[in-house]
Amino acid sequence: MWTLAALALLAAAEGPPLFYWGGRAAVIVVEGPAATGTEAQVQEVHAALDKGSLVVRFTFDRSVREATYLPDGAPVSGRLRANLYLDRDGDRSTGLEEGPADLRTGADLRLEVRVVAVGEDPEEKVKAQAVLLVTLFELGKDARRRTIWRADDAQNPREVRAQGEWLEVRLPASAAVPAGARLVLLAGDRALDGRLR
Repeated sequence: MWTLAALALLAAAEGPPLFYWGGRAAVIVVEGPAATGTEAQVQEVHAALDKGSLVVRFTFDRSVREATYLPDGAPVSGRLRANLYLDRDGDRSTGLEEGPADLRTGADLRLEVRVVAVGEDPEEKVKAQAVLLVTLFELGKDARRRTIWRADDAQNPREVRAQGEWLEVRLPASAAVPAGARLVLLAGDRALDGRLR
């Protein structure tokens, strides 16, 4: 289990949030029984426009750092992930085509969050760590995707930040996500949607 000193060091490294959320309501709330297993599950998605860019906060069912490190402190991949689809124009006839019953239909962007364990490199004096990697893909009707932006918490702390159960992402202004955009979260075998207010 985590020692108090280790948790205090992680909290200090996390830094301030990317956005002050105040009492802002979640855009998407995952209801139902808690999932079992080792993978962290998204419980809520908050989203807001700030200074021309979209800021998204994923709230997980456990601490992000606990989900990305084993109890002995070793980093681990695959235990934290999230996929959020964005339909910027609200037109389900454009963007991804998954069929009329699939909420992802019409989405033109996909925000993917995952954790990658990076091994130690003594020559470069780099310790083993878990890196939170965020990728933004542009989607087309033919299910093709094109990477348009990528950031991680190690190199881009102003775009990707973890604190407690939260993982916050600030997308570049070039993504141009407007108010009213539809957001769709994949939560296990379910898709849940909401609107950016």
